[in-house]
Amino acid sequence: MALMQSALSAFRSAKSSGAFTSSLRGFASSSEPPVYLVFGASGGIGSELSRLLQSQPDAKLILSGRNEGKLKELAENIGGGIPLIADVLDAKQVDEAIQQVSKEHGGIDGIANCVGSFQVKPGHLVTTDEFEDVLSINLKSAFNILKGSVKAMMKTGGGSIVFTTTAVAHHGYANHEAIAAAKAGVGGLMASAAATYARSNIRCNCVAPGLIATPGTARLVKSDASRETSEKMHALGRIGQPGDVARAMSFLLSPENDFITGQILGIDGGLSNVAPITVSK
Repeated sequence: MALMQSALSAFRSAKSSGAFTSSLRGFASSSEPPVYLVFGASGGIGSELSRLLQSQPDAKLILSGRNEGKLKELAENIGGGIPLIADVLDAKQVDEAIQQVSKEHGGIDGIANCVGSFQVKPGHLVTTDEFEDVLSINLKSAFNILKGSVKAMMKTGGGSIVFTTTAVAHHGYANHEAIAAAKAGVGGLMASAAATYARSNIRCNCVAPGLIATPGTARLVKSDASRETSEKMHALGRIGQPGDVARAMSFLLSPENDFITGQILGIDGGLSNVAPITVSK
């Protein structure tokens, strides 16, 4: 009991003196505005996440992507954000971008990877080039971001990294072999990194969306019949919206939720765990 009281006293003393917030970036306080970096910021989910993060009081937001024009347009539309050009398939560019942000702002509280692609095709029809593209866009990008992020966060006391996998990577669905393989790799990367870097106060998590209405998936629901089929696959009877995923990512990025790591949070309308209603009305 005496030992517990002594430890509690030391904790309270350190907290009141500001020792935690001054030395550990991952425990950002209300007096220290959070710094966020979003890769793939101009995409469907990325732009909605950027909007949410920018709405936080005093938050510092860096918008990264390959198209400067789109990033500037996004910044104007959401009322702020600093465009930063970087190709997530180029490890050097990613590392330099992260190091630049960390140096200029004294650290980064949250980094999100909203870069990805979606492919629906049976495995035997996927060409070697197509498979390599899917792996690069989805898995290589995640590894490049992880590597650059932890290097910076280990120097500044920690932070949160959120990746995007998919419901179809964790439950078998026909004709998704390539994308399931790539996104399952992202989940494995996240879980291992969560274990490796927990001691450095770096949290790693994933969101796993179902079908989300973005420009990248528009072709999958271009007809009424295909949209109805997709909606019926989800227990909630609809496909998701970018904001559904963005809100979950914002939650995981927040320094206030610093006891969550190594998790895959399904944002899928029940797709991966709940059987859809099949009884006719």
